[in-house]
Amino acid sequence: MNKTILQAIATLIGTVIGAGILGIPYAVSKVGFLPGMVMLIILSVITVVLQLMFAELTLRTKHDHQIPGYSGFYLGYHIKQLALIVGLLAGYGTLLAYLIGEGKVLSSLFGGSQFMWGLIFFVFGSFIIYKGLEVIKRFEVVLAGFVLSTLVVIGIFLSPHVRLDNLIYWDTTRLLIPYGVLLFALSGTVIIPQIRQELKGQEHKFPSVIIGANLIVFLVYAGFMYFVLGVTGKETTEVATVGLGYTVGRNILILGNILAFFTMSTGFLAIGIAMRSLFQYDYNFSRRKALVAAIGVPLVLFLIGARDFIAVLGVVGGVLLGIQNALIVFSFWKSLINGNRKPEFRLGALSYTGFILLVVFIVGAVLTFLNI
Repeated sequence: MNKTILQAIATLIGTVIGAGILGIPYAVSKVGFLPGMVMLIILSVITVVLQLMFAELTLRTKHDHQIPGYSGFYLGYHIKQLALIVGLLAGYGTLLAYLIGEGKVLSSLFGGSQFMWGLIFFVFGSFIIYKGLEVIKRFEVVLAGFVLSTLVVIGIFLSPHVRLDNLIYWDTTRLLIPYGVLLFALSGTVIIPQIRQELKGQEHKFPSVIIGANLIVFLVYAGFMYFVLGVTGKETTEVATVGLGYTVGRNILILGNILAFFTMSTGFLAIGIAMRSLFQYDYNFSRRKALVAAIGVPLVLFLIGARDFIAVLGVVGGVLLGIQNALIVFSFWKSLINGNRKPEFRLGALSYTGFILLVVFIVGAVLTFLNI
């Protein structure tokens, strides 16, 4: 595997594994490990197909865009505005979740207020987002490698504490709780245009990157679910690493929160760059103004007290990302007819699975919205 492919896989993994992984165990604890695992498998497959659709869409289009730009190119001006609004709300919600989570994690590690540490992290993240993709490339492989290796160490520490009775209960009446959180945790579709840039000259490797990265993400999430629920069961806390520390000991509290810091850092940087690029390339903002437009709103929301971690994950994943994903499917279908570039790979018959994806995303968004 060459360096370019490894870098692209690391970028996608780093985008996907963020704040969502910390909320998965709590959300799944409401329905049980086995139903949660079934949902994880189904939504992982759906995510792979969606990302392959978006990848082919980008390769069928000569010019680089973000999701609203592609929606406008293929579906028209009004859909572009809808995609922009939904994408902005989802992106702002995602960045807000990272700020909330980082404040909690850094406060538990070093003391001081969650508010103060959230602001410190914001300053650090803003600098990297401003510098852009070349800087994040230097961090992404290291951060992704650290996250994966730390998860393995945590699994080894937790394995003697797993109890089978924590894994065999279930309650399928509350499936909407893990649905939104899992969809949030699996989402990395917004980074696909950046992956295309990294794969320049090797675009035919797109499917390998997407499948490989998502397979690793699935294994990480499945393992994390198993160990956390096996140890804390129904007593799992909203931020999983906190509850593990209380149950197993301070060493796990420290290690788990260091892990949490790096998982959220990779996601914050990648999503922030994607948001900045949206304003810079699709709306012709200057780099500095694009930075303010991308990260100013999450900062304001954080400052005025919007800090409910699980609620943010659920709404962003279940409602906003559901709508955004549906627009990607429609744009992909239109690109099959109106694309202006020959793609390096084609989904072929898998294109028809878009109907299934639309049902999942639209029904899930409606039900999640009605249960807010």
